[in-house]
Amino acid sequence: MSRALLGLGALLTAAALALAACDTHKPGPAGRVVAKDTERECHWTGTGKTRRQSCTTDYELTTRDKDGTDHTFEVSSSDYDNCRRGSAYPKCTTR
Repeated sequence: MSRALLGLGALLTAAALALAACDTHKPGPAGRVVAKDTERECHWTGTGKTRRQSCTTDYELTTRDKDGTDHTFEVSSSDYDNCRRGSAYPKCTTR
């Protein structure tokens, strides 16, 4: 019984890690990509000899819809890389 529970625990842990690694960004509104921006945030973790810097990068696209309204939203790094200025969003995400 305990062996089955241990296996189940390992499976649940693996599933949780897989879900955490998935992109959770909701798709933004359709339009032409007019701007791209990145924000890098860093902070220190640990103490003494184990102190190290941990950084994350947020990727943003700005699209302009047919009415001329700009919309800025976060995207995954792959969507950021695939969508160049002037390309149609969200079609550019499927390259």
